[in-house]
Amino acid sequence: MTSDMASTSALVNRSLAQFVDALAARTATPGGGSMAAFLAAGGAALLIMACRFTSGEKYSAVEAAMAETARRLDELRPRALALVDLDAGSYDAVSAAYSLPRSSDAEKSARAAAVQQALKGALEVPFETMQLALACLELAAPIAASLNSNLASDCGVGARCLATALESAFANVRINAASIKDEDYVRERLAKSESMRQRARELLEAVLRAVEPRA
Repeated sequence: MTSDMASTSALVNRSLAQFVDALAARTATPGGGSMAAFLAAGGAALLIMACRFTSGEKYSAVEAAMAETARRLDELRPRALALVDLDAGSYDAVSAAYSLPRSSDAEKSARAAAVQQALKGALEVPFETMQLALACLELAAPIAASLNSNLASDCGVGARCLATALESAFANVRINAASIKDEDYVRERLAKSESMRQRARELLEAVLRAVEPRA
């Protein structure tokens, strides 16, 4: 990989200020894909908090469901954070592939194959971010109306973060897809992406209908 892996491998261990500085730097990574994954992690975290505050005697009828939702979201959250670094690494792999020598036909062929493989890898990471964000929204929608009303705005923000994470990740899927020559692969990934985008819009609307009157 062409960039400093010591920096990209530890993005999630930096302070927020350091992470924002890294985003602002004139370097290829981290970029939008890493930010999309971070939004997914943050969105999941806010929903977990909202679920955990929906407990006690007042919420005894839904407390078990809230605890289970928080547990399932908490299983997804670490993977979202991992995708912050994985996205940066996947872009570095593309850059490394483009930097391979091409002075002979054999080198050109090897370089072209490496580029295509790296581009697929760079597409798969944001595609997974989309899947993860959608999975979190699927968990949020059924419980939104029953949440502690004091956490309604937090739930809304979390859902918006997840929807934005999905749309932002899609931008990275689409830009990588434009350079991939495997038409069947691209068609399948883009079709699934569009299906996820539509479902995410529906889920976000459902969550916001449930929480905004109480926020």
